[in-house]
Amino acid sequence: MTTFAIIVSTAPTDNRTLTALKFAEALLDQGHAIEGVFFYQHGVINANVYLQTPSDEINHLSAWRAFHQQTNTPMYLCITAAERRGLSDSNAPGFSHNIAEHFTISGLGELVVLTNNAEKVIQL
Repeated sequence: MTTFAIIVSTAPTDNRTLTALKFAEALLDQGHAIEGVFFYQHGVINANVYLQTPSDEINHLSAWRAFHQQTNTPMYLCITAAERRGLSDSNAPGFSHNIAEHFTISGLGELVVLTNNAEKVIQL
């Protein structure tokens, strides 16, 4: 068994985002462990609860939520990258908390810990 850290740096409209999800599922099916999934750069857009997905496309927010619920895999969101892309965890007036609840707000320090604890790191 090998432990992995997965970094998702692609938006929900990018094919690599679905590849990351399918790869994570395959790893667990094969008996490997995932330390966590870190959403960074454009990958943070996957956490936006206000994204509208056409009915004939995969809803990545729902897919990642289901993955998290079924596997209890930690899912980390870089707050700096998120804020640069209009996501906020603030409930202050003028702001809207638009980050899905299954993401843990974190920073690059968490990424360092995550990659240090994993035997292999995959970034898509």
